[in-house]
Amino acid sequence: MVVSLLCLAMLLATLGDAHSSPATHPSQAVTSTFTLGSTLSTPLSQSQIIFNASFTVLSTTGTTALCEFWTLNFTAAVGQYVSGNFTSDNPVSFYIVQVARYQSWLKAGTCGNPGDAIASQPITTEFSFNRAIPSSGTWTIVLVNSSNAKNADGSLTAYLSSGSYTVTQPLMSTLTTTVVSSAVVQPTAVGGFSFASIVFVVMIGLVVGIVGGLIAIFILRRRNHG
Repeated sequence: MVVSLLCLAMLLATLGDAHSSPATHPSQAVTSTFTLGSTLSTPLSQSQIIFNASFTVLSTTGTTALCEFWTLNFTAAVGQYVSGNFTSDNPVSFYIVQVARYQSWLKAGTCGNPGDAIASQPITTEFSFNRAIPSSGTWTIVLVNSSNAKNADGSLTAYLSSGSYTVTQPLMSTLTTTVVSSAVVQPTAVGGFSFASIVFVVMIGLVVGIVGGLIAIFILRRRNHG
C-alpha cells in the first residue's frame, strides 16, 4: 500500500508540474483571384449576297482549248470583304481577280495566274474564301475546268460585307474569394504525454502497490506465526 501511495504521489506531482497543450490545427484562410470573361459580338454590317446558286463549267471536249471558264462579275469598294465557298463534283481551279486581269488571260491564251489573284486555289472540289478588296472596281470570280472529258457541276455562295463581319470585345471582371477551413482539434496531451500513456502508468502503479501490499501482509503474518 505504501508503494501504491508513493506511485500515486509521484503521478500527482507530475500532473501538477505539467500543463495541458491542446494540439489544434489553426483555421486557414485561402484567398483566390480569378477573372470572368465574356464576349460581346456586334455586327458591322449586313452582308450582300452576290451569288447563291449552282454552276456548270464546261469541259474542253470537241475543242482545242486548254480550259473552259465560268465567271461571276461584281463591283466592290476598297475595304469591303468578299467571302463564300463552293463545291464541285469535278476538280476546278478558283480565282478572284480584277476583270482587267482576267481579260489579259484570255488574250494570252492562259488558264489563270495565281499571282494576279487576291484568292486562288488550283484543282480542288471545295474551297472557302474571305478576302479584303484592295482596290475599288469590277472584280470577277473565275472557275477553270481543264478536263477534256467531264463538265464540272457544283454550287457557289458569295457575298460582300463592308467589314469583317463582327467585332469581339472582351468584358472582364475580377473576383476575389476567401475560403476559411474549419479548425480541427486533436486529442489533448498532458505534460508531453498522451492520455493513453498516463492511464498506463497509473495502472502499473496500482498493480505494483497492490502486489507489494499483499507481499508485506504475508511476511508480517509469517513473523507473527513464528
